[in-house]
Amino acid sequence: MKIEYLEVYTSAIKEQLGFYRDVLGFSITEVAENSFRLSTGFTEICFKHKEDAKPYHIAFHIPAHNENLALQWLKKRVKIEKNDTEEIIDFSNWKAKSMYFKDPDGNILEFISRKNLYEWGDTVFNINSIVGVAEIGLAVDIIEPYYNYLHRQFDLAIYDGSLDRFCAIGDDEGLIIAVNRNNRDWFPTNQTAFEADFKINFTHQGSAFNFTSKEV
Repeated sequence: MKIEYLEVYTSAIKEQLGFYRDVLGFSITEVAENSFRLSTGFTEICFKHKEDAKPYHIAFHIPAHNENLALQWLKKRVKIEKNDTEEIIDFSNWKAKSMYFKDPDGNILEFISRKNLYEWGDTVFNINSIVGVAEIGLAVDIIEPYYNYLHRQFDLAIYDGSLDRFCAIGDDEGLIIAVNRNNRDWFPTNQTAFEADFKINFTHQGSAFNFTSKEV
C-alpha cells in the first residue's frame, strides 16, 4: 500500500505551518487561510483547520540504514521521544528501526528505516531524504469492523498484531496502524490514542483507492 495523499486536521494551522516549513524544512506547495499542503517524497500531506482536532500518529519512510544519520539530523531540530533510554528503537520482526518526535500539535511522528526497502546508500541525511508517508494511526473502539472493511474493499491484510489491541494493516510500503483506544496508548509516549479523522489516497496491487476514517 503506497500512501500518496494524506489529509489530517489541526487546531493550530500557523504553528504547524511554521514547524513543518521552518523547523523541518518541508517543501510547502500551497498555503490558504485554513490549510496548507506539503510535499514529501511520493506523498502529499494536507493539514486543514478543525477546532476540535485530535493528535495523530504519522510515520515517514527514510532510506534503509539511514537511522543514525536521521537521528543526528533530528536532534538538531526536535526533542526525541525515547523508549526508556533508547532513541533508535529496533523492531527486529519488521526488519526496521524507528525514532519518534512530536510536532507542536502533539502529533507523534516517526522516521522508520526498513532494512530491505529504499536502499539509496546515502551518506548525508536531509529533508529530501524522506521517501514518503509510511503509516497513519487509526484509533477506534473496536478494530475488527475496520479491518474487515479494509480487507474486503481493498484486499489489505494483517501485517502484524491482532484484532484485540494493535493491528498493523497493509504491507512494508504502507500501513494503517489500528489500535483499540480503550486498552492501548500510542507507543512510545504512552499518549492517549484519540479518534482522529483522516483521509488517504493510496495505490495497492496496481489499483488506486481512497479511504476516510469515518467510512466504517
